[in-house]
Amino acid sequence: MGALFHTEGVHGSLLQLIERLAELPDDATLYAARPWSPESDAVAAIEGPGGESPTELPHLLEVELAREAVDVWSEWRKGRRPTAGDACAAVIHYATHDAYMPMNVDT
Repeated sequence: MGALFHTEGVHGSLLQLIERLAELPDDATLYAARPWSPESDAVAAIEGPGGESPTELPHLLEVELAREAVDVWSEWRKGRRPTAGDACAAVIHYATHDAYMPMNVDT
């Protein structure tokens, strides 16, 4: 991602950022407009040195936790690869409930 990422972050819809989750820096955070949905305007950026938000958008979830939410979604479904929509739903669920998406809340 390079130096540009550190100054501007990556912008797009939340779904677009989830599709690029593996490419995002480990120390980045996802921010997205509410109500959270795949179409929400979103940015992945690194917080400032004092922990200040780099955007006006609300905090959604740290990239590492978002990856974990997607990994657990897959593990709980016998290794099934999530679609981008499934992964997005898993991240939103985790951010909203501070819990992994249970099997009965499948997309």
